[in-house]
Amino acid sequence: MDHFVSIVVPAYNVANEIEDCIQSVQAQTYPNWELLVVNDGSTDDTAAKVEKLSAGDARVRLINQVNRGVSTARNTGIKEARGDYIAFLDGDDLWDPRFLAELAAAKQRYGVDLVYCGYSRLYHKNVKLGYNYAYADNDVFLAAITGKTQIHVGAILVDKKLLTTFDLAFTDGCLVGQDQEFIIKLAAVATARSVPKELLIYRKRAGSAIHSSWNWQKHIHALYGLQRAIVFAAAELKKRQIENYHQEMNFRLAYKSYKFFWRMIRHGYHDDALRLLTEEKWKTILSHLELNRLSISDRLKYSLLGSRNPWLWKLAAKIG
Repeated sequence: MDHFVSIVVPAYNVANEIEDCIQSVQAQTYPNWELLVVNDGSTDDTAAKVEKLSAGDARVRLINQVNRGVSTARNTGIKEARGDYIAFLDGDDLWDPRFLAELAAAKQRYGVDLVYCGYSRLYHKNVKLGYNYAYADNDVFLAAITGKTQIHVGAILVDKKLLTTFDLAFTDGCLVGQDQEFIIKLAAVATARSVPKELLIYRKRAGSAIHSSWNWQKHIHALYGLQRAIVFAAAELKKRQIENYHQEMNFRLAYKSYKFFWRMIRHGYHDDALRLLTEEKWKTILSHLELNRLSISDRLKYSLLGSRNPWLWKLAAKIG
């Protein structure tokens, strides 16, 4: 018997893309689903277009809320979901017609909590790039925390019961990196398998949260999210007496933090970077960076970062 799938689509000012998104769901060869489009206070015609498409399809439901961000919109959808399985799709992305059928079949075949597939990235003027990461099946958590695989939130199918059991949700107010935090937490507690096919089309839209002008106060949220994910994962893995990931988790956070501070330097946030680097919190995090694992280029950049010399930083900003 086909399990019932709830598809959660957060939508904010995606009037130009939402029809393609919904139609890609309606084109699924897997028939047993509901689509919950959570309109997050859009100021364009997003809601009107969803209403038009849902008029003749009872499986499509529009939920309106005041603008509170993508995390809250997804959490609203999770709470409203009636399915055994949950999938997520952003309002400007698309699925291959085989997405649900392929992932649901794999989920039942392997009896796992989570299945994921690859994705292709669609850029402006229809430039398309494929998935260039490994598909991990055995230790998905380690592959995710090290960046050897990339699990896109729009390319998963997961048991709703798992989300309820571990109280897994997206962090409200997290401006960047909420997907990464959710996926790492999920990988820490779920049994998982991959479907090695590119069944999600991820549109790289100009003006979206991750492609707008870089601002450190916003993008530091990705580090906060990674920290929360690591704390959660460490606690859950310890419960299962799995404690051999601490070094890798600490290194990953240190590496991401180093890259963040280097980017601050490149964008001229020198005073702010100096202030943050004097905080014990960041000193402790960066102490876990294993220099022997870095490329020569990264070692040089880290040395320049550690100099805390504004003149050198200005010079380094020109290096890139």
